[in-house]
Amino acid sequence: MQILWLASWYPNPYEPTNGDFVERHAIAVSKIIPLDLIHVVQTGKNIRTKDGYVHAKEGNLRELVYSFPFKKWGWVWGWLDKIRYHIKYIFYYRSVLSKYTRQYGKPDLIHVHVPMKAGLLALEFADYWQIPFIVTEHSSMYDPAAVDTFLKRSSFFKQNTKKIFKKASAVTNVSAAIGRRVNALFSLAQTEVIHNVVDTSQFFYKAKAENAVFKWLHVSSLYPLKNADGIIKAFKLLTTERQDWELTIAGAAEQDLVDSVYESGLSHKIKFVGELSHKDVAKQMQISSALIMFSKHENFPCVIIEALCCGLPVVSSAVGGVPEAVNSTNGLLVESENIEALKNAFGRMMDQYQQYDQEQIAKDAASKYSEEVIGNQFFDLYRTVLNNKRSSN
Repeated sequence: MQILWLASWYPNPYEPTNGDFVERHAIAVSKIIPLDLIHVVQTGKNIRTKDGYVHAKEGNLRELVYSFPFKKWGWVWGWLDKIRYHIKYIFYYRSVLSKYTRQYGKPDLIHVHVPMKAGLLALEFADYWQIPFIVTEHSSMYDPAAVDTFLKRSSFFKQNTKKIFKKASAVTNVSAAIGRRVNALFSLAQTEVIHNVVDTSQFFYKAKAENAVFKWLHVSSLYPLKNADGIIKAFKLLTTERQDWELTIAGAAEQDLVDSVYESGLSHKIKFVGELSHKDVAKQMQISSALIMFSKHENFPCVIIEALCCGLPVVSSAVGGVPEAVNSTNGLLVESENIEALKNAFGRMMDQYQQYDQEQIAKDAASKYSEEVIGNQFFDLYRTVLNNKRSSN
């Protein structure tokens, strides 16, 4: 079976963390079957090499990442730039797919990751090649709480997203919670749930010496939706009750966030370590006591299941698909943006910490989110879609 992925989001030399969760899915599937993946960089910058590639990697996962030159006419013509960019994107992507088939032949199935904009090409080429396509959605924008909520997007965006979902032979989501929203919005019969994936060769339980203080960890992009500011405010409240803790924050912190820690008088309790590689995130988790997430909205965060695979209990806001991963055996859930509740959860976690079987937490998480498990779920879906296609012919 020849599977071609069209990824609307994907890591590239200019946006190295863009859609890295899609890359993790790709790696998982490529350990079971060969996989081809195409991504066209949507930066709008003039960053094209001679043949269009900005990145290419051969192997069981063949990655073909392209860019194309585009020069904006300026803010006065902003609306026209959007139209020009869309047209150029479509025409350029068509040339990429035509080149792909000349080199590697026609695929058996297209798998789109994030419907807009790569799904527009799936609509066209799946019909032309007479093959099925499926869609995996990773975005949490279907949550009304999202700043970029789907409900506020343009008519063009909404109509084409609906068309892509309705024409797909199957739709998957990384969480059941957001999947239900997608089903309701587009009147889909069913959305399969295939969760995010964890590289358990890096993220695994490792016994550690008992810490003198409780070591909290927060890992994220530190975008506003992650609400790191709320986490700091909750710890400020906690200091009036106890001092037996410290917090490490990993991510690209803005100066305002760093300043807020100093202004709160917590600089001796909270440290920033900057952005970390996946390998270093795993190491940080293996020496920490528990993970904190306090996002305003989410789909199914990779960092939570990575922490669980390391045996870390989790305190998190109950948003998106988080309650599908976090329960009474492996953590505590609180209301989003309820700082008092978060502070109280910190205390409960520290008081009842010995009740958590960290080795069992890691085993349970690995049984659900390992590359083998998730890769085989996609492989089984491909077989089902292709068998249904043959049966209908």
